[in-house]
Amino acid sequence: MRWSGLMMSNFPAAHRNAVRRDTNNVMTVAASASGQVMVLICVALVALVGMIAVVADFSFMQDQRNMMQTAADSAAMAGAEELNYGDAVAAGRADAASNGYSNGQNGVTVAINNPPSMGPNTSNTAYVEAIVTMPEPTYFLRVLGVSSMSVSARSVAYEGNGPNCMYVLHPTASSATSITGNVTLQSGCGLLVDSSASNGLAVTGNVTITAPTIGVVGNYTSSGNVSFTPTPKTGVIAASDPLAYVVEPATGSCAHTSLSLSGNTGSSGSYYQLYAGTYCGGISVSGNSWLNFNAGTYVLAGGGMTINGNAVMTGSGVTFYNTTGTAAYAPITLNGNSTVNFSAPTSGALAGILFFQDRSIPSTAAGSTITGNSSSTFNGAIYFATTQVTFNGNSAVNGYSIVVASKLVINGNSTVGSNYSSLTDGSPIKGTILAE
Repeated sequence: MRWSGLMMSNFPAAHRNAVRRDTNNVMTVAASASGQVMVLICVALVALVGMIAVVADFSFMQDQRNMMQTAADSAAMAGAEELNYGDAVAAGRADAASNGYSNGQNGVTVAINNPPSMGPNTSNTAYVEAIVTMPEPTYFLRVLGVSSMSVSARSVAYEGNGPNCMYVLHPTASSATSITGNVTLQSGCGLLVDSSASNGLAVTGNVTITAPTIGVVGNYTSSGNVSFTPTPKTGVIAASDPLAYVVEPATGSCAHTSLSLSGNTGSSGSYYQLYAGTYCGGISVSGNSWLNFNAGTYVLAGGGMTINGNAVMTGSGVTFYNTTGTAAYAPITLNGNSTVNFSAPTSGALAGILFFQDRSIPSTAAGSTITGNSSSTFNGAIYFATTQVTFNGNSAVNGYSIVVASKLVINGNSTVGSNYSSLTDGSPIKGTILAE
């Protein structure tokens, strides 16, 4: 080895030994540094593998939680829907099972709580909470000694006002909903037509229809100067009768038989008073009558109800139940010259139900006509599940109207309000709503 052009052997022995020691130290330090780098690389690789394991397993867990959240949402909504009519726990767990999470199987627990066990609605019995929990196996995290993780999803729902207030239930009829003439229909809630026909919704004339939603199972046709807001959505899922849960009133003994009023009955200063009860043979009114229907249920046991002439009628907290009895079934007919201001009960079993047709009446029976002048209001449900209704009435903007019928005809201007604040429990048509 040379040093600045000189042989190493030319240096004294002491110097040669010092150089050798320095060289050995340098080599030792280099070897030590190399070993430390290898250790750091190994540690980094373990950390990197751990991070990959965490990311991969947590991504899988998130996918599982997303599916679990769907089950929890569905279970909470099912529980809320059954809260007043059945077993909320059984309904919620059944719905969770239909989404792949059966309580007690594979470590799954489905807790249905009313009221919720946590959150802002813990003291509100109108809310139902669903918590779905399940241990999920890990894959990469097993390297770090973690073989499973508990994953859970939570949801809270309640029953609020349904989004629709006009239902046409006939499943196949052409022109199940027919709107003809110079018509402006302004609705604060949705219209749903169950008919699968290509013209399930048929609109002709100078017609403007405005509603939050317009849905048709089949399709719709329009002819003339027709404006939809929004454009009807076709191919929607059919709805069942939203008022099927309402119990029909009992038909009692006859309080009146074939009540007929004609001529000038009552006056603006002194209304003729009618009272709730069973009207065998129905009610018939003609002439310039001023009538007040006192609160309660009016059972029309055959004969229906026919109002002709320039009648002025009021009634708060009333329900008209149209069925058969001492006479054959007949429809309800309110003509267009009448001023009608009716409102349904605000609480109780018939809350929000104004006109109620016996569900056993066949579809071949004559349809009913609910018509009032521009000053008329119909605050309540017009419910004829098996027959046609011609609705040409009006409802005050600060009130509400609901129409549920087998078929629906609208020939005049109608305003359908959706302000249910007068009802203790809101709209009689309910919809489950997710709250948390």
